[in-house]
Amino acid sequence: MSLIDDYVRYETRRQFFGRGKNVLGFAALTALMQQAGIRGADASDSEAAMKAVNHFAPKAKRVIYLHMVGGPSQIDLYDYKPEMDKYYDKDLPESIRNGQRLTGMTSGQSRFPIAPSKYKFQQHGKCGMWVSEMLPWTAKMVDDMCFIRSMHTEAINHEPAISFMQTGNQITGRPCLGSWVSYGLGSENSDLPTFVVLVAKPTNTEQIQAISARLWGSGYLP
Repeated sequence: MSLIDDYVRYETRRQFFGRGKNVLGFAALTALMQQAGIRGADASDSEAAMKAVNHFAPKAKRVIYLHMVGGPSQIDLYDYKPEMDKYYDKDLPESIRNGQRLTGMTSGQSRFPIAPSKYKFQQHGKCGMWVSEMLPWTAKMVDDMCFIRSMHTEAINHEPAISFMQTGNQITGRPCLGSWVSYGLGSENSDLPTFVVLVAKPTNTEQIQAISARLWGSGYLP
């Protein structure tokens, strides 16, 4: 056995932590130096600071994200599906369900009829976006909005679907949307949180999702 192995083997706990304090000090100093280097000579110039850490210049200044749990179905708002009218009250084909398991709310049904939207749709704006009569004021602003209708998920229940919306995965523990935005844009003030989550508490506590508290973390991001 070498002299180094003997030294490590017989090192006391007091000696180990005595050496460890220097490691922690160097780690803290490195973090402070990196922060100072990112901000540059002029800490007030946040735009120059962001260019120093990103490979592209971010255009967004801030993001306000509203996750409206319990809102109307997209089929009744802006996801126009006129072909469904032809299949009204017909059973959902097995080729569509493809053996997907049922939720607790529908497991007791004897049949699964197709139910198209009962609201009228019209095209609005220069883009010709189809919007239902449920959103008369939103329909006037469609040219200034972005509608994403290409997303899909295998989740059939609320909790995994909400987790997928917030983190991109049905399994909890991944970085949330606020963490990714903060990671991409950075922060102008290290003394304040990079993103804030405001959660509305329902009057009926039974409606509180069990995993909601795990949807606002940074996961594996720094």
